[in-house]
Amino acid sequence: MKKQSLYPAVVTGLFCAFLGCGALLSVLMPKKSFSETENRYLAQLPIFSWERLADGTFGTDYEKYLSDQFPFRDSWIGVKTAAEQLQMKKEINGVWLGSDQFLFEALYPEDIDRVLYEKNIERLSVFARSQEGLLGSAHVRIMLIPSASEILTDKLPAFASPFPQKQLITDLEKNGISSLMVPVQSALASAHSELHSSDRELYYRTDHHWTSSGAYVGYRSWADSMGFKPLSPSDFTVETVSGNFLGTIHSKLNLPIKPDSIELYRPLEEPEWNVYYDGSSEPSHSLYSMKALQTRDQYRVFLDGNHGWTKIENPAQPSDKKLLILKDSYAHSFAPFAALHFGETHMVDLRYFNGKISSFIREQGITDLLILYHMPGFMKDANISKLGW
Repeated sequence: MKKQSLYPAVVTGLFCAFLGCGALLSVLMPKKSFSETENRYLAQLPIFSWERLADGTFGTDYEKYLSDQFPFRDSWIGVKTAAEQLQMKKEINGVWLGSDQFLFEALYPEDIDRVLYEKNIERLSVFARSQEGLLGSAHVRIMLIPSASEILTDKLPAFASPFPQKQLITDLEKNGISSLMVPVQSALASAHSELHSSDRELYYRTDHHWTSSGAYVGYRSWADSMGFKPLSPSDFTVETVSGNFLGTIHSKLNLPIKPDSIELYRPLEEPEWNVYYDGSSEPSHSLYSMKALQTRDQYRVFLDGNHGWTKIENPAQPSDKKLLILKDSYAHSFAPFAALHFGETHMVDLRYFNGKISSFIREQGITDLLILYHMPGFMKDANISKLGW
């Protein structure tokens, strides 16, 4: 009886000791501002005020701070994932566990802010029609890339019911811009259905981006819609530059899994590139930042990751042919293909660029426009409002 009465006290004591050690380590260990594993900035200690305490924002922010700064956070994420796998769960921390070790971001209808969704559709439609009137319908295209869950449906777990992203295309076409839409979803679906076991995948297994092979399919679809001939696969050599890439979806789970490979499509006749980032006067002479392969965020190998404005000069093409890509990070592996056809290729990321786009188009002498986004990213990006500036 005495042993039984001691048991709860021992368990409680151990639990309190665990929490105490965690709290002590939280105080003593240096605070991290950025998580290489999750590729995001971590919450910092919030500023206290009686007003923020009263309205609840301090408590909410402090909870985020404790969660983000918890000692050995990455290891605990892996432990939690392993425990949930033992329970045979197929969705863990917002990730569907697919077949062949594919990881998919779980996106449900309730994850979409309908007000922002409708505003982004309207803003894009008005902007695209305006630029169509200025540049001509043959020179303006919209390419919205579906997530892997829309294309690799054969690899999804049986219960998964993702948000139907093709509805976005339908809603845009209702706004009178169907002629500007690149049919990339059908191109990717056809390419996936024709894949053989020896072929290269269109999407990374551990990351939310498409692969270079997926971007090549998108490039061909865009070129066909623009009316010019894309380069064929035989015009490139494919170089594998990494075999240990673990992407952003993997970071939500931190589970043991076979890493992805990163491949670069190198044209047999490669121009002498000049690449300028954010208005720099000192160019890089490569489309690839090889040093990024030594970091956690290896996808940054493509055009050095996120910049507000990237300018690519190709002396092998007429200097008056100028393409502007309004984009998110899906464009980074696409742009090396597109830049082969233009004297200048400009990429603008509205998340980091605060200029007036219509003025930029006029001042830079842009002749062609491509709006390229990952569908979920477009739906959720409040910066699309900048198209109306």
